[in-house]
Formats: sequence, structure tokens, C-alpha cells
Amino acid sequence: MYYIKFLIISFSLLISLLVKSQETDIYNNSYASVVAIFGDVAIGSGVIISSQGYILTNWHVIENNSNFKVLTIGEGSYEENLREAEVIKYNATSDLALIKLKSLPGNMSVAKISQIIPKIGAAVHAIGHPNGEIWSYTKGYISAHRDDFSWKTEINNFKGDVYQMQTPINPGNSGGPLLNDFGNIVGINTFADTESQGITYAITVTEIIKFLGS
Repeated sequence: MYYIKFLIISFSLLISLLVKSQETDIYNNSYASVVAIFGDVAIGSGVIISSQGYILTNWHVIENNSNFKVLTIGEGSYEENLREAEVIKYNATSDLALIKLKSLPGNMSVAKISQIIPKIGAAVHAIGHPNGEIWSYTKGYISAHRDDFSWKTEINNFKGDVYQMQTPINPGNSGGPLLNDFGNIVGINTFADTESQGITYAITVTEIIKFLGS
């Protein structure tokens, strides 16, 4: 009897360690592809998606955020890793933007874009800079798919396919990657419902692929 209990406890501990190891691996393998975007107005996030230095983010992160610069992970000083970037294109409706670094970090990491839409209930992981707390990790789950969803900020109205989540994100997470259990991009973290508790949203990988292919 005691031997069976020991086996059950040991198995539970093993599962717990495996889950923690997976989450740690996702962060360790992905955080270097995440950047911070600093401007005159606010801080946001972005994710490097190619070895040429292309970065995917939200349009509202760089719109009216003049003189923005991108902070990358690197071995040098803060000043050496703060880089200039140019806007390549954007979609003001779906709130997506593509920018490109003018200089590349030597140890640049690139995140892959998933071709598979996560199902409701799937675990998802966010890395970003909530309220300026740089390179922060959170985990949650897909709560629903909302197609042709409309949302707005103080100055803009947006529309597109989004995931409803309960993954914790805050101002500063906008533009950062939503990752699946393989560490691949399945969305771009975009906004939280300020009138509710724990309801957050990310632009879907369907919208991302459509934007990059246009």
C-alpha cells in the first residue's frame, strides 16, 4: 500500500518537473527573439521573425511613437543593443506592423511562425515587457476564437480575427509573441479588456500570415 502511494507521489512529482522544464525551455529558447520598442510615448514589444532583422509588432506600438528604437538581447551595453529600425509596412485595420532593424545583433535569435491555429483550451505563452518590466513571461490558455472582432483605443478602431485568452498581459506586452508549446508564434499579444478581469486578446496567426503575404 505504501509502495503504491510512493509510486503515485513520485509520478506526480515527475510530471510537475516535466511541465516546469517545458515552460522554462520555452522561455529560454524564445526570449532572445523578443525585443522592446521604446518611443517618446510608450514602450511596446516585438518579435524577430527573420535573419534579416524583420520584426513583427502592433501598429499602435509605433504609430505616433516617434523616434522609436528597438532594444535587442546582446552581449554589449544597453546603448550598443538599442538599435534604429524602419517601418516596412503596416495594416491600420488589423493593428499589425512590420519593421526592420538597421543593424543586427551578433547573436540574433529568430522565432518561427506556426501554420497551425491553436484550439480552444490550448496552452499559450507570452513574452514581453508589461509596464516596462522587460522580458517577462506568462502562461495561459485560449478561451475562444473571435472572428471579425472589433476593438478600439483612444484614437483608433481595429478589426480582425483574435484569440480571447486569460493569459496575463499588460501595457508593454503589445506587439510581443504569443507562443505555442513548441515555442512557435501563434499570435501577437494586443490588448486587455479593461472593463473585465483576466480577459485578454491576441491577433491570430491567420491574420499574421495574411498581413505578411499582402
